Amino acid sequence: MLLHTVRFLCSVVAAFARLVRELRKAAAMATAACSPSPVAVLIAPAVSPIGLIASTPLPKRKKTLAQVAVPENLLVAPPPPVVVLPAKVSDGVSGVGRVEQQQAHQSMTKTKAAWAARRRPSRLVIPVADDAGEVAAGWGVAAAPAKEADVEVEGDGFWLASRAGPRHAMEDAYAVVTDKNDADSQLAFYGVFDGHGGRAAVDFVSERLSKNVVSAVLAAAGTTETRGETSSEEDAVSAAIRTAYLATDSELLTQHQDASGGACAATAVVKGGDLYVAHLGDCRAVLSRGGAAAALTADHTCAGEDERARIEREGGYVCRSGSGVWRVQGSLAVSRAFGDGALKQWVVAEPAVTRVPLDAGCEFLVIASDGLWDKVSNQEAVHVISGNQATACRELVDMALRRGSRDDITVMVVDLHRFVR
Repeated sequence: MLLHTVRFLCSVVAAFARLVRELRKAAAMATAACSPSPVAVLIAPAVSPIGLIASTPLPKRKKTLAQVAVPENLLVAPPPPVVVLPAKVSDGVSGVGRVEQQQAHQSMTKTKAAWAARRRPSRLVIPVADDAGEVAAGWGVAAAPAKEADVEVEGDGFWLASRAGPRHAMEDAYAVVTDKNDADSQLAFYGVFDGHGGRAAVDFVSERLSKNVVSAVLAAAGTTETRGETSSEEDAVSAAIRTAYLATDSELLTQHQDASGGACAATAVVKGGDLYVAHLGDCRAVLSRGGAAAALTADHTCAGEDERARIEREGGYVCRSGSGVWRVQGSLAVSRAFGDGALKQWVVAEPAVTRVPLDAGCEFLVIASDGLWDKVSNQEAVHVISGNQATACRELVDMALRRGSRDDITVMVVDLHRFVR
């Protein structure tokens, strides 16, 4: 079988060689019959087909009026006379052929660039905004809202680390307010905020809530002292914090009617010897008491039976998405938040407030967004912070990232020893 194949190939090569010889003879006859012209130059450097293919790429086939005469024994009629326009010749290739080669090269270059652009990931650009200014007369912002992609802060009695997730621009923020006229003041405000649907809501809340809370707490304390109702002061402070939350939400909806997003929050107010923790959404505050973690907040999510029942009583509904997350009206995962005007009938801004008397066993308070709590447990966070408070915030952020967190992460640690009488 192999012998027959070799013989067949040899016969094909021989036939092809005869055909080439005949074509070369016909070309020579045509050259001799005509006067010198650019056509003669085009045919003169003819070489064997194998040599031509190896030296230059073949141009695309195009229909042309010019034909080459062939022998009569091939039964092909002689070509009619044609007029061929002169063309610049270089290295045996016509000007038309060179143009076609250039066009093919440009097309190939564009194709490669297109494929490279499709494989190259887009660049993530994280906007950076300016910090907030003064809070009120006699009070100062110890830390303005965190808008940068990566922030580390060491303040007077607190530490913070914040890192933007890879999915979108940074939407976490924080605020710390202390009495800058009295270093031993027993009134301070700490807050961590987690925005969704853009920065408009979280920027507004992180700036306004601290002012409203401090003003409301000072007014409530002054009222109770004037009346001599010290026993009810704690209730007055809790009510003042709730009022400040609702007032901030009303201001946000009034001044940013076009904003479709919202913000969650967890805040702590130290008044006298008491700690008041309030929150909306899934930001969380955890107290370390003798090395044991004690959660002072319960996440406001649609998975909770009480929150689901409240929403349904108001005529709304809660359903589970394809990822298994319960959502209000099939949209929002948290059941309480600032903003979210389209869902405000069900997503309320009334916070849950918890009061804790501070004693010698209260070591520190950790406040963080859900980017941390989705990957790190309460006790794990307390254990890391107990080792070294100064570096614990960064360690917790890195721990959440290693465990696959893709959300913004903000962690704040507040030393409570300074407030214990």
